[in-house]
Amino acid sequence: MNVTKKNNIEYYKNTFILLAGKLSTQFISFLLLPLFTAKLSASNYGYVDLIQTYISLLIPILIIRFDSAVFRFLIEERKSKNQNNLEKLITTVLYSILAICIFVIIIGIILNTIFNIKYGVLIVINIIFLMISNIFLQIARGLGKNINYSISCVITTIVNLIINIILILGYNFDSSSILISSIVSNFACAIYLQFSIKINKLIKLKKYDIKLLKQLLKYSLPMIPNGLSWWIVNVSDRTLISLFINTAMNGIYSISCKFSGILNNVFAIFSMSWQETVSLHINDKDINIFINQLFNKILSIFASVSLLIIVILPFCFNIIIGSEYIESYNYIPILIYANFINIISQLIGGIYIAKKQTNKIMVTTIIAAIINIIINLIFIRKLKLYAACISTLISYVIITIYRYVDVKKYIDIKIDYKRLLSITIVFIISSCMYIYNNIYVSVINFILVLIYSLLINGEVLYEIKNVIIHKFFRKESIDKDGKNFKRRLK
Repeated sequence: MNVTKKNNIEYYKNTFILLAGKLSTQFISFLLLPLFTAKLSASNYGYVDLIQTYISLLIPILIIRFDSAVFRFLIEERKSKNQNNLEKLITTVLYSILAICIFVIIIGIILNTIFNIKYGVLIVINIIFLMISNIFLQIARGLGKNINYSISCVITTIVNLIINIILILGYNFDSSSILISSIVSNFACAIYLQFSIKINKLIKLKKYDIKLLKQLLKYSLPMIPNGLSWWIVNVSDRTLISLFINTAMNGIYSISCKFSGILNNVFAIFSMSWQETVSLHINDKDINIFINQLFNKILSIFASVSLLIIVILPFCFNIIIGSEYIESYNYIPILIYANFINIISQLIGGIYIAKKQTNKIMVTTIIAAIINIIINLIFIRKLKLYAACISTLISYVIITIYRYVDVKKYIDIKIDYKRLLSITIVFIISSCMYIYNNIYVSVINFILVLIYSLLINGEVLYEIKNVIIHKFFRKESIDKDGKNFKRRLK
């Protein structure tokens, strides 16, 4: 088996493990939408969604992107199998995070005393547990404990679901239930990871290393403006909608984003496995072949996922979404296509991470963020929510083109333009049929997209079959064409 094929199998195995956790997570999270849209008002839900938006901005800044750094550095230490270096790295990161948690608590108390922020205490506690769970999750990934990572994701989501149902249906809580459930679920995640991978045994106070801390900061600091810029690209729309329109419309826009968020959450699984595999093999001789083959396969997979979301929604949207949020239906196709383009940019960004060129990621996202804000400010009064959708799409297109041109300095990456063009054409046609919203047209749309998806993913489906065989049979031999298998059980 050649190295490229071996890397492909490694990638698919990691992806399947992560997929098991994340898909169940996404499914259960999706079940909360009918509950939120039926029991919470658009304005109340819009407010808490905005709070969560700001929390998502604060977390990467507060933890100084140590989550990304600890994952990337642990990959190298995992290969070297140096226990001393592992302990030094984890100790340095966790004690730094502990200091940050104390700082957050103090600042939170001061701000809440001065401004009496609604849900102020819940916000601070939420930030603390999100920081801890994020770091623990990335330590698990960095150590290669992907099964533990997936199980922790399932635990987090199940706890989140149960707490929300109890608080909203049982005790008639308002949107504060979303923050409370987030706190409890992230606490459960951290507790599970601590006991399952024994993180405490890797913490040695005497091994706190200032020199290593500086190396981590050199890697992670450029990721802060990058994270800030991604936040601006992704969710500044919601802030501007709340300012220039109202929080109720932000609630509607937020529901639209939930469906494109499905695409992002599924891709997050592939992205994690992509970053890990590329980082491990970035110096291999056949890395160009490996990246190009896998890159275009992932492109086809997520084109299909994007299109399938579009064609399935007309059959279930009115069932799962309350009448107050029905307008969100119109904005979903643009946001899904925008996020499909964003997937391309993130795949390229994974190469930057493997090369430890985090400053390049920062520059490209800052450019996209500026463009996003300008377009929003110009058009949001006239186009309303469409301005937010279009600005997001244009920002992602620009960042993707910029990265694609720039990353060729490191990897000779080649996008299959013909396939990308066909995907775009099918997407436009499918979106038009989606907007028409007729049951017969929707059935035809679904059948056409399903056939198209099978056609563009034929090679991927074949490889997945090979990986399954490789997984369940201890020994196998594959002929040169890769078509016939001789299975020999031990």
